[in-house]
Amino acid sequence: MLLLSLPILINNLIKSFNGMVDIYFVARIEGVSTETIDSAMAALNIHESFNNLILALGVGLSIAAMAIISQFLGANRPDKAKHFAGQFMVISVIIGLLLTGLILGFSWFIVSLLGAQGETYTFAYEYFNIRSLELVGVIFFLVYQAIRQSQGSTILPTVFNISGILLNILLTWYFVDILKMGVAGSAWATVIGNLIVVPIMIIDLFTNKKYISLSFKDLVLKKSSVKEIFPFAYPATVSHSVTFFGFLIINSFVLYQYGDVVSASFSTGNKLSQLLMNPIYAITTIGAVFIGTNIGNRQPERALRVYKESGTLTFLLTVVAISIAILFREPFVKLLVGEGNPQLIEISIEYTLWLLLTQPFMAIFQNYMAIFNGSGQSNLGLKAQSVRLWALRIPTLFILFFIFPQMGYSVVWTAMNISNIISLFHAHHLRKNIQLSVKVNLGEEGEVFP
Repeated sequence: MLLLSLPILINNLIKSFNGMVDIYFVARIEGVSTETIDSAMAALNIHESFNNLILALGVGLSIAAMAIISQFLGANRPDKAKHFAGQFMVISVIIGLLLTGLILGFSWFIVSLLGAQGETYTFAYEYFNIRSLELVGVIFFLVYQAIRQSQGSTILPTVFNISGILLNILLTWYFVDILKMGVAGSAWATVIGNLIVVPIMIIDLFTNKKYISLSFKDLVLKKSSVKEIFPFAYPATVSHSVTFFGFLIINSFVLYQYGDVVSASFSTGNKLSQLLMNPIYAITTIGAVFIGTNIGNRQPERALRVYKESGTLTFLLTVVAISIAILFREPFVKLLVGEGNPQLIEISIEYTLWLLLTQPFMAIFQNYMAIFNGSGQSNLGLKAQSVRLWALRIPTLFILFFIFPQMGYSVVWTAMNISNIISLFHAHHLRKNIQLSVKVNLGEEGEVFP
């Protein structure tokens, strides 16, 4: 698990730094007021929340791809794994095109709905439209990555992704710092970095001799195959959509109620949190693959052992990581946003402390998600995520806001801590209902797909 997780960890770390690049350069735009910079950073923050919601479709597809393909490979059915890999690739392109059209047509309404006003609206409208152009490539990559990871190939996706990210970092510096393109420059840099490696991934899918290699007949959508994909993809997609929509509501609430500075501060704290969660995501991603493969190979006891060892490892790593991060959170915040806005720094440091204290609970929760997804029972993940956010966090947030208005913006992390702890008991209850049996239709060797 550790060996296969390492490339994913490196990939996720680079991706996290990449997510900080826009903030780093935008926070240092010269010749503009502090208020303008706050507005620009708030625009980046609401786009991140909305983008996560949109990409829930891609994440759901990738989870389904990993579960289905790993179970077929574990059951020694590479023919079916290859066929379904092609089906997933075509679906990812269709979804990406639809989402791009949706955002380009309604970005003006979406940005207003998210609470952006004045300069924040102007920056967000521009940033949303440009970034929508990358969605085909981003969703394609998520599915490509899942296909290769389900075969134990974690290095190839990492190399492709890091190449695009390094180009993005270089272009962001050039467009924002040298060409003075501002928020638009950071958006174009990200789009180019995300799209430039797509042709290379397509070539790899058709020519790779070591892993699954597609043929054009695999790209012809089959109604029966899409129907088989749906029970895996639907709960995973809805689960992430429900989660990110909830975060979108919370971020819009923060922006509307407390303003640009608080919104930008929360974005800064979330960057550090994401950075520290990367080892957890890497290990639990590979854990889900191991679980799916062992289930496909009809070894449920090994699948359960993977889940337990992954849980122990992720929890210990998180405790060590947050112990270090809490001590160095102030230098991190100042490195990211500079030292020109004391209020932004103060709120970021305060929020980051409370956010980090919840990380061990999130490591445990993420391990539950690994066994839900790896076993092909993402419907349980949907229940766990829905309860955590919609039954606990959001109601608690608004109850505290109305009953204890003197708490100010601290209601956000108070509600977060309460929901993260209580949701573990519910997730543990769901884990007891796990069935470690093959969920895919193995069919017969060499069958012709209808």
